Amino acid sequence: MQTSRLRVAMVSLDFHREGGSEGRTGHLVDRLVHDGHEVHLVGGRIGGRWDPRIIQRPVWTPEHPHWLEVALFSRRAEAMVRAGGYDIVHNQIRPFVPGAVTVGGGSHRYYLNQVLARESGHMRAAVRRAMPLHRVLLALERRGFRPERCPYVIANSELNRQSILRYYPMAPERVVVAYNGVDSTRFSPALRALHREATRRILGLGPQDVGVLLVGQGFARKGLGVLLQALALVREPKWRLIVVGRGKAGAWSARAARLGLAGRVEFVGHVAAPEAYYAAADIFALPTFFDPFANATLEAMAVGLPIITSAQNGVAEILHPGVDGLVVDRPGDVHGLAAALTTLADAGTRAALGEHARETALQFTWDGPLERTLGVYREMVQAVQRQ
Repeated sequence: MQTSRLRVAMVSLDFHREGGSEGRTGHLVDRLVHDGHEVHLVGGRIGGRWDPRIIQRPVWTPEHPHWLEVALFSRRAEAMVRAGGYDIVHNQIRPFVPGAVTVGGGSHRYYLNQVLARESGHMRAAVRRAMPLHRVLLALERRGFRPERCPYVIANSELNRQSILRYYPMAPERVVVAYNGVDSTRFSPALRALHREATRRILGLGPQDVGVLLVGQGFARKGLGVLLQALALVREPKWRLIVVGRGKAGAWSARAARLGLAGRVEFVGHVAAPEAYYAAADIFALPTFFDPFANATLEAMAVGLPIITSAQNGVAEILHPGVDGLVVDRPGDVHGLAAALTTLADAGTRAALGEHARETALQFTWDGPLERTLGVYREMVQAVQRQ
């Protein structure tokens, strides 16, 4: 970054390096420190390993109830930032304090209005919308996405960008897209030689079994229910589903059994490093109801897996359907998803799509989003200098 040394405040309720948005923050912080800038982490919880040159500024808040934690964190973080004399203030995920915002999860208002009912049903959606946490998050957005508080929004897809512009009065040129990246060395086809045989043995997968992998948190939103129904329609007894992530495995296992999939769905739970499961799988499926940019999709592509996802995953914007992945236009389309799975029943088709998926993933390194973010910083600094 060709500019003088900056004091930068990164603001987030949680700092760690697991997950797409969190990993993106980690890469940005590492780059800033490498370039000689002074970085402060203003956070409610700061976990993981960070360069010792980074200054950690914990903001104490009670963890429960969560709505109170969010409200108090926003207030206390703003007071800390205002007293800090920072050149750049950069919110991660939500607009807690005045400054730029990288929105990894999209607009919460968009999620509540456009996604929740399709994901959970109208009755559950109505109950959840009335919960204090959602009211607090909506108030945070209404205040935070005002032009006088938020000079720039950095979105990780056009889908994400539109979820902001649909509801908030931001100038379109101030809401920019910077797709996520992937470490194509960490996530590569070479993982198969290292992990495939042993991991498949642990999972109980035989040589002829086809492993379908879903990685993510929030199983309902990720489309697990749709995927179970589609697998039941495909009627391939050798196909097995592997689910990696936090969720209520018991209830979902019972649902799978009712669909005739008993013994064919393995819930692994949360893992910090999913590489072995990418290596063990033959197909990656994420029929999500809404994911601005599910990084697990890009990681699976980098490993060389054929991809099935929905148009409500921002990663679909970088795919060439039928070449490096398959896209189901409408989330919840069980028959469309079953048809996509059937297309991948042929091993040769899986291999061809997986090879092209790897080629596409190689175009998306972390350098791209980092440079775009640093460009936003330059524009913010220049705007202050012109005043």
